[in-house]
Amino acid sequence: MIDKPWSRAIMRVGLDSKGMFIETKEIGSEGLAIDRFVDEPAPLALAGDEVARVGRTHLVGELYREAGGIAFVGDIQSAVTLACGRCLESYALPMELHFNLLYTTAPEEAGRKESRLDEDSITLTNFDGVRIDLAALLTEQIYLGLPLKPLCRTDCRGLCARCGVNLNEGSCACEAGASVDPRLRSLKTLF
Repeated sequence: MIDKPWSRAIMRVGLDSKGMFIETKEIGSEGLAIDRFVDEPAPLALAGDEVARVGRTHLVGELYREAGGIAFVGDIQSAVTLACGRCLESYALPMELHFNLLYTTAPEEAGRKESRLDEDSITLTNFDGVRIDLAALLTEQIYLGLPLKPLCRTDCRGLCARCGVNLNEGSCACEAGASVDPRLRSLKTLF
């Protein structure tokens, strides 16, 4: 699990539909430390009908008031079940994500005020000024952490283009030359 030496009171609760928000009035001048577990986050919709299942998620962070809004610095630890882009087998991808957000009601003004945050490493996030949606934060950060092409392993051999056999489990009975289009055979002599 994520281990952070927070100096403030820690909130440790399971997130349900009522506990998915942090009211900004709860954030005092000394800040607010967060340590929460989400047992069953909603699946993430991917391309088509495909979904990614998210395992138990641990959110650790600290919220504090800034001149431009509310800063939220933290870490997310989880595992996401994805389908490999080559062999289509499901696999679990462990994720350890760091985020540095500045929640603001006026994003155009936030960059002009003095802040404890490094402006190059923060992401400005617009919000209503009343509460911060932790479900939206988790969903957004996990989406950002997903690979563009998920692979079960770097040396995944994928599927045979002719018969569809998973080449990680063994070779197929297809002939290498049988997959060449007869109209293109004369081009093979050039290579």
